[in-house]
Amino acid sequence: MTFNRAAFVINTASGWILRAGLLVLGVSVLAPPESLARVGIAWMKQNPTPATAIFAAIAALTVMLAYNRARSLRVDVSELVIEFEVGKLVRKHQIIKLADIRNIKSHANLIEQKLGAATLKLETVGTGGVDMTLPQLNADDAEALRQQISPRGNDKEDLNRAA
Repeated sequence: MTFNRAAFVINTASGWILRAGLLVLGVSVLAPPESLARVGIAWMKQNPTPATAIFAAIAALTVMLAYNRARSLRVDVSELVIEFEVGKLVRKHQIIKLADIRNIKSHANLIEQKLGAATLKLETVGTGGVDMTLPQLNADDAEALRQQISPRGNDKEDLNRAA
């Protein structure tokens, strides 16, 4: 089981940068005229070179953190459970019984499509939502895993026979 690190790093870093940018935009719009946020924006307008260097350093740090997170991705599939782990600073560890999986969704955004990756979302009995997301797997590995853990009655052959 291999993850597409490039797709994971790009998706993760761009998501973090987008959220931070929206936060800064919201604070700067809602901040009073003499607040620190407005003073900072005025400083950036007066000093574009240091401001650009600061933004570049923040973007580089974000990409490095996303790459570090990508290195910690791990999925183990046994006969009974699927186990997913990610993160070193903030750890996420999930275990789901294969017998409980009722729906598997596969999707790929534009970045994932260009880099040959796909994301699997697993839903289990009675939760009404996604219980586990396996991000940016190589597309072939994602399809193989989907076939391996697909609950009876959800794979393409059974759906074609039912129609």
